[in-house]
Amino acid sequence: MTAAALIGLVGCGSGKPFDGPAPESRSSAVPEYVAAYRAGYTAGKAVYDSSGKGAAVRETVWGGCTRRALRAGSAAEKDRGSWVRGCLNGVANTPEQLPTGPMTKRTTDAKMLERFRAWARTEGEAQQVDHVRMLATVQLTEQDYDVELSTDYSAGSGNPGSESLAQSFVEWWDGDHGRDGTARNILVLGADGKRLTAQRI
Repeated sequence: MTAAALIGLVGCGSGKPFDGPAPESRSSAVPEYVAAYRAGYTAGKAVYDSSGKGAAVRETVWGGCTRRALRAGSAAEKDRGSWVRGCLNGVANTPEQLPTGPMTKRTTDAKMLERFRAWARTEGEAQQVDHVRMLATVQLTEQDYDVELSTDYSAGSGNPGSESLAQSFVEWWDGDHGRDGTARNILVLGADGKRLTAQRI
């Protein structure tokens, strides 16, 4: 067989390398919950490096990491639970323990919302609570959670209505309301789902 014929056979082959769709390229994108964890870990490690071992107690017992997450911007908003977990590992100066999935768990709580509405009516604040469409508890760690109020308020930070609503919720809150763990923050979300304001509980 001539060299030309051999080249022809090799070129033709079975056709598999050239026919059909190209093999799917593996995505190199980092999952959002991993990116959030790493951002939190970096922030927590910076706190540890500047404050030492005492930082772990402050950030864990007093909810420092959960409150830092609210100021961390989009990196934390992708998955606040993962960001907080990373922050807690960082302030404890432990090795990274990357999550295997999103850590934030949201659960609607219609009963809590109704209790808040009932209180608001007795306090003459029913009108502002009427803007609330849903209340959700947002589990960030085994013990810490935030509360989110989804409203019909238009977008834009510094909304007076949202700030007043958050303050009313803080005034109403008097403990765990039947839930295990510690509530750290109240967040008021606009009609587009974005945060309008947040206050410490």
